Amino acid sequence: MRKIKNVEDALILFESNVDIIHECSKSGNYRKGNRAYDHVETIVKYLLENNAIESLKTFYESSDLYLRLSAAVYLAPLDSENCYKIIKEIMDADEGWASFDAKYTLKEWSKLSDPKVYDRILAK
Repeated sequence: MRKIKNVEDALILFESNVDIIHECSKSGNYRKGNRAYDHVETIVKYLLENNAIESLKTFYESSDLYLRLSAAVYLAPLDSENCYKIIKEIMDADEGWASFDAKYTLKEWSKLSDPKVYDRILAK
């Protein structure tokens, strides 16, 4: 992945890598999907280090359910109530893979909404 220039660039990269993860989960190209996941973690680390993690809230209203789900997952430690509602809404929408992923995300909610998640990302 290329060097992140600024927060706006990080958001563009976040969106494109989440799209890659989504496409790869459908096609079965797990190598490419895992690489995109690593990029997303790098982007989230950049946002955390630059006190800009809340900029992911711009994706809360996205029509792309995977993008909305991903933003909610990474913001869960900071905005637990809203993120839970967003993920539950995606699960209840019964929209294929996004709803399936949302269902299993909620099963792991206590782990995802723990602020220690950010410590793991920052330690990379």
